[in-house]
Amino acid sequence: MRPHSLLLSFIVFLSLLAHSLSSAAPSSQPSVLRQKSSPPKPAPERPPLDEGDIQGAKFSIARPAHWDGSLLLLAHGLRAETAPLVADLNPDHLAYRTLRDEGWMIAKTSYRRNGIIISDAVTDLDNLRAHISNTYGAPKRVIVEGDSMGGLLATIIAERPPGEIPLYHGCIAVGAALGTREPGGTLSLNFGTQLPLIFLTNRSELTAPKNYVVPPANFPPEHRPLTPVIFRVNRDGHVNVNQHERLTALRALNAWLDAGASSLPKPAEGADFFDATHNPEPQPPQVVFEANRRGFTARVTGVTAVYGNVALNAQPDDFASVGIARNQWFQLTAHDTARRVMFGRDFSGVKRGDWVAFPNADGFFWLARNLENAATTANLKVGDEVHVQSYARLQTPAEDSAALTP
Repeated sequence: MRPHSLLLSFIVFLSLLAHSLSSAAPSSQPSVLRQKSSPPKPAPERPPLDEGDIQGAKFSIARPAHWDGSLLLLAHGLRAETAPLVADLNPDHLAYRTLRDEGWMIAKTSYRRNGIIISDAVTDLDNLRAHISNTYGAPKRVIVEGDSMGGLLATIIAERPPGEIPLYHGCIAVGAALGTREPGGTLSLNFGTQLPLIFLTNRSELTAPKNYVVPPANFPPEHRPLTPVIFRVNRDGHVNVNQHERLTALRALNAWLDAGASSLPKPAEGADFFDATHNPEPQPPQVVFEANRRGFTARVTGVTAVYGNVALNAQPDDFASVGIARNQWFQLTAHDTARRVMFGRDFSGVKRGDWVAFPNADGFFWLARNLENAATTANLKVGDEVHVQSYARLQTPAEDSAALTP
């Protein structure tokens, strides 16, 4: 055999020996190093939204990549009778995106009509649940989350006996409008809670949930198998809660269903209710200030589909920097039209049709008209700019005030 052939055979032998040893012996290298040669698999692609209509009620369903049988039904609040029927589900909101990534299905109905609707709205939620069961298979766990009037619907559902095969397992009522009454309606509260129920409530709206949770002295205890609980949000407003706070309530309700009421978070010492507040961290200014700090220009970052409320990238410190405090009127200019706006706490602080701006639960601002559509009135869309200025710092406040438009 030639010398170079001997050398080649020896090299091949060493290579085979090294491969054999590395396969037989456990590796001492961290697993992350061994993964460099094979990139991680991409996350499963989520199916698109499923949309349709049941007896006139529109619906939207966000399915996960792999459904684990858990279903969250969303019940919206009061909408003007003239508003379009919209199942405005946003699956990218933090709480819903998190649940969807964990295998939950999220679904929402428009109800069959707008206005004060209770009996038919509960039927529309039942119909959507039945449609999901018939289409995708029977869910193993169903939670209803309702806002405002939808919180009343969630409370009514929590009062229904679950039956041998429960349709629903628990409910969350956000800013529940428990005093709402449907003209001529027959469905109302009986205070006999049958399912786990959490009220997620701003501090300015605690009275109605407190009166529900603590029934009258002569209330028969056997009429209420389960006692609902209140999660307090240390912020004023109506349904002025953020996605972190919603997720806190959803996590707590799931723990309640899994391990009983003893798993619920406890109120702090001396407090009546658990504080679910999640205050967002202030962000660096995103507005553009005038050189003399008499005002600033903000940008529209969102518009609600039904109500026409406008989200601005302004923060409370931005208003303070130009001398605008709570309960003061200021001038807002959009598309060369000036309007008089109140720096308030929520929608109810001004008369119908008046303009109001207030901090939302995510640390930025809503611009709205009480019971009117702000986006349509001012022709505002995402990306548009508005200018904010204090009347006290206007050069000619009388002239500017006279030019204001509703």
